[in-house]
Amino acid sequence: MRLENDKVILRDMIASDADDRVRWQTVETEWLDWDAPWESDPASLFYAPFDETAYRALCAQRLARARGERAMRVSFEICVNDARETHIGWCNSYGIDEEYRFSPTGRRRAIGIDIPPLEARHKGYATAAWTLFIDYFFSQGLREVYTQTWSGNARVLGLIQKLGFAEADCKPGARLVRGEYYDALTFRLDRRAFRSAARLRKNGGFHATQL
Repeated sequence: MRLENDKVILRDMIASDADDRVRWQTVETEWLDWDAPWESDPASLFYAPFDETAYRALCAQRLARARGERAMRVSFEICVNDARETHIGWCNSYGIDEEYRFSPTGRRRAIGIDIPPLEARHKGYATAAWTLFIDYFFSQGLREVYTQTWSGNARVLGLIQKLGFAEADCKPGARLVRGEYYDALTFRLDRRAFRSAARLRKNGGFHATQL
């Protein structure tokens, strides 16, 4: 499956993406300081070391699954919409329960995004990618989507505000990042708020650093 707008393409994973993903986990790792950094901190109880062999096997399993065009996707790879279609990251999603905690059977769908290459930042790719991703979920019948982050992640908080999300839950001091405690935050977005924020951006009513 492939979705696109004038800035980005969202597509299914291809074989070469696995090499990019491994590089982003082992070499170009700055993004790990912002996306759930407690999972990459050896001092954290949530630490989950990266296993390249297991990860490549997971990618192979994902590539081997045959999916029709109508099958609902829960993630996409992000590429720049240019002649090279450069692979720059991914959008993902997962279930959360009524208490806003991760749950494979949770009815609420939370979305995430990662664009690891520094040269791909501040060019509007994240906004363009999430706009496509959210539109896709609404087209699949979802009435709302959620996203989660921590209160120290200013860049993602700006993107969340830009797209019209509203805070749904706050767990004070739930995240320990580099020796400091931050709030765990969950945000909710429905169709009406999403469309309203899109109109505001189109009319020049939102001024922020491009994400």
